[in-house]
Amino acid sequence: MLTPRQRVILRQIVSPPYIYRWAGLLTTLALMTGVTFVVLSDVGSREVLATGAAPAVSTGPAGRPVRSAADAPALGMPGMARPAITPSLLTVTDSSVDRPAVALTFDDGPTPQYTPQVLDLLAEYNVKATFCTIGNQSVAHPELMQRIIAEGHRLCDHTMTHDATVGQNPHDLMSRQLGTSRTTIAGSVDPPATIDYFRAPEGAWTPALDQVAAETGMRPLGWSVDTLDWTQPGTAAIVNSVKQGMHPGAIVLFHDGGGPREQTVEAVRQLLPWIQEQGYQTVFPS
Repeated sequence: MLTPRQRVILRQIVSPPYIYRWAGLLTTLALMTGVTFVVLSDVGSREVLATGAAPAVSTGPAGRPVRSAADAPALGMPGMARPAITPSLLTVTDSSVDRPAVALTFDDGPTPQYTPQVLDLLAEYNVKATFCTIGNQSVAHPELMQRIIAEGHRLCDHTMTHDATVGQNPHDLMSRQLGTSRTTIAGSVDPPATIDYFRAPEGAWTPALDQVAAETGMRPLGWSVDTLDWTQPGTAAIVNSVKQGMHPGAIVLFHDGGGPREQTVEAVRQLLPWIQEQGYQTVFPS
């Protein structure tokens, strides 16, 4: 038999006062909202990586841009890639050919160790490519720049010093930087070359950088197949990344400078005949 006090306590447990009911309800809603936010944030992050909707800058710990394989070892694994740079990606078309068209690009050169080897291979297979050169490298190796142009390839501005922060600068400074690098690269050959494209170092695009590139007379050039050769993942991994990612209209990213590129040269040696066997025509981005 319950005492009067026990009966009161039991009623409060079974049917608590309204203030406690509301407190419990609000607490439950808050917990559900928090869980939902965490889940949606995680899904959103995965979608950004899958679609390239965010600026295509690979980051390591604490959000630092990835500059080497040691910063983000996972990126060196076969099949992994930085998000594609969709806002600044030119199409690849050529109405003069009836085969699927692709474009090959080489960054961070020219270098006396690797650029001549790449040029030799391109000449052997009669393939044209776009070289995204660094201003300082262009001045240091004008003979290589002259050969690039003489053999029918095109040049792309990759800044004077491979400065990945250029897109964060004020408009006037950014404009001067791109103007200087374009003029320097163009003037490294005789007569001065035409520079049609600009590629942001590390893919660090910003809307302002796209705008300044256009104002300077260059079209932003992204890529859709990233070989990750800069991480030195091995020749086989570079070759597989191209074979798995190749598609009509692809723009393929290689490097002929910025570090040891023996793996890249060997991969290009294996890939050029394969690309032609697949029926692809190599053209310039347009």
